Amino acid sequence: MITGFPSPAQGYEGKQIDFNSYMIKHPSATVVMRIESSHYTHMGIYNGDLIVIDRAKKLNQNSLVVYESEGHFVLGRVYNIKGETIITGAITHVIHTVKDI
Repeated sequence: MITGFPSPAQGYEGKQIDFNSYMIKHPSATVVMRIESSHYTHMGIYNGDLIVIDRAKKLNQNSLVVYESEGHFVLGRVYNIKGETIITGAITHVIHTVKDI
């Protein structure tokens, strides 16, 4: 006997999401980094977030990247980077934990 409302997930029980295949296009060129700074909230990136960095992704002027500056990793858009610098890779995903208030 079935009672109540059917589950919204009914019919999807066997379909699993593989986060690696969804978020990682170039496995040998991809790294994950935890952000330990509150300087990037204007980008929607918060202290404790994880970022997925693809070192093989083709960059454009608007790409959000990780680059080295004065011995530190910094996040920014390609068009804002001044002078010669080493770009580590493009940020392709941000994994953010939603916190209860």
